[in-house]
Amino acid sequence: MTLDQLVPLTNGLSVHACAQTLAIDRARVIDLSDIGVGMSFRIAGTEIAPRFTLPRRRLASVSIEELAAIVRRVAARAAGCP
Repeated sequence: MTLDQLVPLTNGLSVHACAQTLAIDRARVIDLSDIGVGMSFRIAGTEIAPRFTLPRRRLASVSIEELAAIVRRVAARAAGCP
């Protein structure tokens, strides 16, 4: 997966959290050189804006489904859901 594929994948992604459906908006991907990539996004309709870092090795081997699951898990935790 490339950096260019991350933003279109996450913008508009639906997240089921705390018995409601939320949407990911305004995703940004930052190249962190040797460390990996930093990703941030907003959850539409809220003030929640989680960030996380994905190591380069993981980015190279992750599938689209796995990345969507990671983003959904980060968003649900940021929204205060287990």
